Amino acid sequence: MPRLDRRWTADTEGRALATELHLLLEVSHRQAKGLLDAGCVKVNGEEQRKHGHRLHAGDSVEVAFEESRSYQPIPRGPRKGDAPFEILLEDRDLVFVDKPAGLLTVPAEKGNEASLADGLKDLYRRRGMRHAELYVVHRLDRWTSGVLVFAKTPEALHGLKSLFEEHRLQRVYKAILAGELPENSGTLTGRIVENPKSLRMRVVQPRPGDARPKGAKEAVTHYRVMERLPGHTVVEVKLETGRRNQIRVQFADRGYPLLGDQVYGQASELLDRQALHAELLGFRHPVTGEPVSVSAPFPPDMESALKALRLRHRLVRAEAGRTGEADTFHPLPDKDRQEDRVRRAKRFTKREGPPSGRKEDREGAPPRGPRRPSRGGEERPRRPQGPGGKARPGGRPAGGPGGPPEGGKKSPRKFGPGGKSSARPGGPPRKEGPRPTSGKGTGKPPARGPAKPRGAKPFGAKKKSGR
Repeated sequence: MPRLDRRWTADTEGRALATELHLLLEVSHRQAKGLLDAGCVKVNGEEQRKHGHRLHAGDSVEVAFEESRSYQPIPRGPRKGDAPFEILLEDRDLVFVDKPAGLLTVPAEKGNEASLADGLKDLYRRRGMRHAELYVVHRLDRWTSGVLVFAKTPEALHGLKSLFEEHRLQRVYKAILAGELPENSGTLTGRIVENPKSLRMRVVQPRPGDARPKGAKEAVTHYRVMERLPGHTVVEVKLETGRRNQIRVQFADRGYPLLGDQVYGQASELLDRQALHAELLGFRHPVTGEPVSVSAPFPPDMESALKALRLRHRLVRAEAGRTGEADTFHPLPDKDRQEDRVRRAKRFTKREGPPSGRKEDREGAPPRGPRRPSRGGEERPRRPQGPGGKARPGGRPAGGPGGPPEGGKKSPRKFGPGGKSSARPGGPPRKEGPRPTSGKGTGKPPARGPAKPRGAKPFGAKKKSGR
């Protein structure tokens, strides 16, 4: 069979080899990968079988193949060394998963590479759920780790799509930047667009007379510095919009690419992928309406890179003779955390309620006003004080009205008009001695109470008729 030989020079920097074959030879992505697997492609005179090999401008590409033959990629099983995913939270409508770096979110172009969606479906089949549904709502880059959510019902899918489209959710990332960021916090704004040839994202500026370039989308990223290390900066990133490669592109455009980012930055000995981790995802449940917040633990490879950078930091400080917390960066709490502390303090104050009135609670109270005057308008007499500052018995001044005379003997109380009669009103004076409580043992009938007035009847008694 006749063989076709094609040769050209690549003019696009960073384009994948399989994409180059798809565009230049006008074949499908599947057939382009089949040409690579069959050993039909050479780059700069060397055979190349890697689908994602990145071309440089000026590279020589040679392809020799049979036009009548259909080239298919070699089936590949799951990649060796893929870290198993972990389910963080699951209910009837949603499932949150911790995606490891290097694992695709969804299958790519009918390939047989392992993906997170396929792994979840296989897990449900092993559980006996043959007809389990799984809906993809958003994705993470292949070499980005962190929390990811899938919908399990159409109702949850519709609700999550609305949340993502309206940006009514919280997405927090941790990233390590190559370079020392000068400010402690800020916001990155701009428009990013996809290059149709290289499929890479880039930040663009509005054209004169045009609101934005064709296909450009607004991207807003908030960040704050968490730790400063020699030649690197650890930042916490909050997304307001969720564009593809948004964090990587905007920080690279600013001049601080992510550590280990081989597309928008440079490779690193500390990390073999971009240092980006989706730490937290929070929103209101699309079905129940309750707030849901799920976080993923920090990955071990990024933790190892941080340990190496911190060790360098300690060595630099030791060589400079710095000790203690000198030149150590401490991040300040952001506005959201400050407002949250204020709200919690207000709730605590309301729970405590008014003061209890104890002595320790009244110590800070303002002093009382002057003493209230008596009804007659004159000052009330104070309690008399005896020798040594003690109050006199009886509570009234000596010799005063109603008080004992100067001799100390108390005069008998007088009753009646003018105070002439000393006898108690209503009967003879009481005899001395104990008063009997009943008539038993005395030979006398017990004393009766006062006579009831005529016409008085107990409550509820019936009235007798006059007949």
